[in-house]
Amino acid sequence: MSRLAVGFLLTAACFAQPNPQQALSLNNQGNQVSEKSDYLGAARLFRESVAIWKSLGPEFDAHRAGTLMNLGTVLCGAGRRVEAAETFEEALVLHRRTLGPRHYRTFTNLNLLAANYLMLGQLEKGEAALDDALPIGRAEFPNDIQTARSLEVLTGVLDRRGKVAEAIAPAEEALALALRLEGEDSLESALAYSNAAEAHRSNGHYERALPLYRKAHAIYEMHLGPHHPRVASITSQEGLMWMYEGKYSTAEQCLQGAISTLRQYCQDCVVELAVAENNLGLLRLKQKRYREAGDILSDALALRERFSPQPTPDLAGSMQALAVARKMEHRDADAAALNQRAAAILSFK
Repeated sequence: MSRLAVGFLLTAACFAQPNPQQALSLNNQGNQVSEKSDYLGAARLFRESVAIWKSLGPEFDAHRAGTLMNLGTVLCGAGRRVEAAETFEEALVLHRRTLGPRHYRTFTNLNLLAANYLMLGQLEKGEAALDDALPIGRAEFPNDIQTARSLEVLTGVLDRRGKVAEAIAPAEEALALALRLEGEDSLESALAYSNAAEAHRSNGHYERALPLYRKAHAIYEMHLGPHHPRVASITSQEGLMWMYEGKYSTAEQCLQGAISTLRQYCQDCVVELAVAENNLGLLRLKQKRYREAGDILSDALALRERFSPQPTPDLAGSMQALAVARKMEHRDADAAALNQRAAAILSFK
């Protein structure tokens, strides 16, 4: 998880003033607390810092943007992704105005915003941010980890656009770049491993995807502990892999473990929980336990509707899965209505 130490922008004249130092101290404390995965505690410190930067006026807007970006990052860690998106947007306006559209911090901000919108299923917004970010990375920072981040977002965009074969190249490029820059066992490499795993899973390359998921899982657990939401999310995807292999017992163990972890340790992680529950619902369909599948998929859809008030392809996918369950329950009218809603979403341009 990348965070900024905003202090290097301060001029010598500013050090005579106590308020900038207080804001800087709070930002640094937030970074330290975040390292312990206390994301809400870090968010409180970052908000206090933001308030001080704002009170100091436009001269300190670049500092405020950096702390806002830190705030958005920890809000993502706490599962508050809708709030994080608004925070990243606010930071981006300030970064573009104070540092310029191609500055490294602006580029980083765009990547964070694009990735978060992708997690929320807001594909068009994520793609718009990526369209700004990737050319900057290619031209200005070709050998930087943030360019790997842009490539990871590109992988997700191509996957969700149905261009799954095209998604493999940027995923593998991002992985190679992360490994070269950050090393085998870094958090950045874990993200790249999981991104590449997703690309191969979408293409049906399960023999390639599962080892990548396992590598990401091991790194995340080493750095973040067994109860972190990232570990739970990877475990959920591993469960899907076992389901594809027909090993339903192992799949169920993974999926139920992921759901239990998210419910116990990250109650605001509705995005991650919706995905895990949807995966478990798909398993129940495979097991022909249709009533259970319907209940679980209905819960997953309700969760997704909490953070996707606007129609998204992911929302449509949840509706289609639930429609299958309702059809098998002989609730044909419900199934037809769900499929109709999903078709309307997917036909919207």
